[in-house]
Order: sequence, then C-alpha cells, then structure tokens
Amino acid sequence: MRLTPLGKLVLFILIVGVAVGGWRWWQNQSAGGTDGGTVAARNETRDAPGDNKGLWDRIREMIPATGNKGGGSSPSGTGGGSGNPGDILLVTTPAKAGWLNDMVEQFNAKHQGKYRVVLYKSEDGKTGMASRNAMKAILAGNLKPVLWSPGNPMITARLGEVWAQQRGGEPVIDMADPNGYRVFLRSPMVFLTTKEKAKFLRPILSGPNPWSALREVSMGRKPPPWGRLKFSHADPQTSSSGIATLGLILNEYAQKTGQTGDMHKLAISAGFQQFLSQVEQGLVYDQPAINGTTALTRAFLADPTRYDLITAYEGTALKSAEQNPNIYVMYPNPTSVSEHAVSLLNAPWISDRQREGALEFIKFLGSRDAIQAGLKDMFRPVAETGDLTLRPALARYSDNGFQATFTTTELPPYEAINDASYLWAKRIAPHH
Repeated sequence: MRLTPLGKLVLFILIVGVAVGGWRWWQNQSAGGTDGGTVAARNETRDAPGDNKGLWDRIREMIPATGNKGGGSSPSGTGGGSGNPGDILLVTTPAKAGWLNDMVEQFNAKHQGKYRVVLYKSEDGKTGMASRNAMKAILAGNLKPVLWSPGNPMITARLGEVWAQQRGGEPVIDMADPNGYRVFLRSPMVFLTTKEKAKFLRPILSGPNPWSALREVSMGRKPPPWGRLKFSHADPQTSSSGIATLGLILNEYAQKTGQTGDMHKLAISAGFQQFLSQVEQGLVYDQPAINGTTALTRAFLADPTRYDLITAYEGTALKSAEQNPNIYVMYPNPTSVSEHAVSLLNAPWISDRQREGALEFIKFLGSRDAIQAGLKDMFRPVAETGDLTLRPALARYSDNGFQATFTTTELPPYEAINDASYLWAKRIAPHH
C-alpha cells in the first residue's frame, strides 16, 4: 500500500512526536523526577492553547474538514445554537447559572426587540462553563462572549495578562472600570460534611491550620471513628473552587514553613508536593469532582456517604439546608471568597450595539431587584444594607454551622497555583 503525501506527513509527525516525548521523559527521569523551573513554561501554555497546540491538534489541522457535527456554540460566539448575530453572549459558571438565568429572562422581557442576552450552553444543553476552561477557550478563539462571569477575579485578571501577551493592544477587560466590570455577590468556600461526622471533624478543622489538621486525619494519625477519610474537591485544572482549595493549602504551607517570599518556587518544591500529597491521601477524584463544584456538591447532597468531607460554596450548601437538615458546614480559617462579577470584554467580535446592551445588562444586575434575587440563591451581597443581607438565613441555619462572619485571605499569585495544579494533575489525581 502506498502512502499519500498527507499520510507520509502525518506518519513523520507521529515519529517525531514519539521521539520528542521519549527525550522529554528521559530528561525528567534524569532530573530525579522533579519538574523544577520547566513546569512554569510547560503549564503556562495551558492558558494559551492557541500558541501551543498538541501533536494530535496539529495533525487534525492537516486533515480536510468534513463539516460541523453537533450543536453547541458557534465560532461567532452566539452560543446555544441561536445563530443571531446581535445576541449578547454571556458565559458564566454553573454555580451562578440559576441567578443569571432569571436575570437574563427579566432583562430580555424588559428590553424586548432592543437587546437580547443569551446564556452559554454546552452541546448537552447544560448552562455554564468552568472558569479556566472558558478562559482557555476565549484565548484560543473558540469562544467569543460579550460578557463573562468566572468564579474568581484571579481568572479574569489572568485572561487580560495572557491576552496582552498574545495580541497586545487595548486591555480585553478593564477591571478598574465600574461600568464594564462589577462585583455584585459573593460566596465563601466552606467544608461540607454531615452533622454526625462534624462531631469528629469540627474540633480538628476549626483551628488556624485546617489543612495541616486535615493531613493528620488523612494520614491516619487521627483516624475518624468510621474508618478512612474520604475527602474531595473540584478539579483545580478547571474549577475556581478547586483553584481556591489548592491556593489555601499552599498559603498555609508557606506560613507554617516561613517561605512566603517566592510562592511560585514554593509551589513546585518537593516539600510542598509532599505536604499536598499527604493532605490528599484520602482524596476521592471521581466524575463529579472532574465536572466541577456544582456537580460535586450535588453528588454529596444526593448521597452523603459518597464523601466524608468536600469543599463547596456556602451559597449552594445554604440553599440545600432546608431539604437536607443533616448537612453541616465549617469555614476554613482562613477561607477564600468567590466573587460573582460580570465583565464586558473589549474584543474585535463585539459590535457597538452589543456593547451598549451589555452595559445596560451590567447596570440592571446592580439593581435592588437583582440583588434580592441573588439573596434567594443564598449569595451574600457585596454591600449589605438594610434588608439586603443574608444574615437572617445564616442565623436560621446556624445549627448547620452557618455563620455571618469568617476570616479571609488573599490567594497566592496565579502562576504559583497554575504550576501547583499542573503537578497535582500529574502526580496526585491519577492515583485516586
């Protein structure tokens, strides 16, 4: 059988890829299995997939297209298969999908015939996209929203940094512009368990070093009365709460060891990797954890025996407290807060009309009615005034561990968490 020129080219690329992969493996083994300074360069390309296509991506580009199969969002960014070029595509996370879906319906009804906001939906019809997945898709040009609402301002800032590195020009997001970037609601991250298991876990995890205490439990030094601890959190490669979990662990390790200077270097150090693997010794890394915070929390609420302890957002847990009176939350000391902001992108695919409508939508989200709707979804208003507060609901479920006050901390720089999550995915997740 004779190969076509295209076939010969594909075969050549495969051979080169195998050779390069083998050479990199040898390099890694020669270095004693540590990634050192190469981690940053290799993992940073995860934020810029358009600049670092994998071998199979390059091969697929050489094969003639056979047409588009399936639905989903189009390259034009209209999303959900709507196909209307004037639509204002809004991409958010699954955790905020409920509140924003209601707000979109109200806004569209109020501005019928003038503006139309559309929430992004995946090919299987689910609303929302994990924050880092959305960031990477925007940078690659595969997702073209007008408005974006990730789970953490760190991700928003990172999009702007990488966009500037790739394309230059004006900032794609101006986080200093109160018209184009606004934070409306917030939700702290919590430990979620059951009341029965909290009798053992709460005294251990309520101190100033909860992750070190969790390590003692995970390693069996303080074994739970029910046996091995099953702990889970969302995948930090995609999920904002997974990123926050990893960032809090890194922060505590830095404080305990007095190595708060170079957090990036610390994230890839052998000492931190050992500490992290010990904390994660009881990790349950299953499909809900892979799918993100919302899926993980729902899996726990559906079957609390599936995990003993997970990290989740306060809002989701509080909303389910009435139907699940046995749940119990604990606030890591310190914890991280997810800020529910909406950003207007400054991108070439956005028309003046879409920009105008997007600014009106952001203004609408700041209205009293919109914030009250957020309270129904158990989010905390950024500015609590009068009856615009979550305190009554928190007091109502105080027996479930909910509280009005908590201590927060700034997460480490993105680059540090980025490398830590890469090593987590490479060395820890595959073993669970």
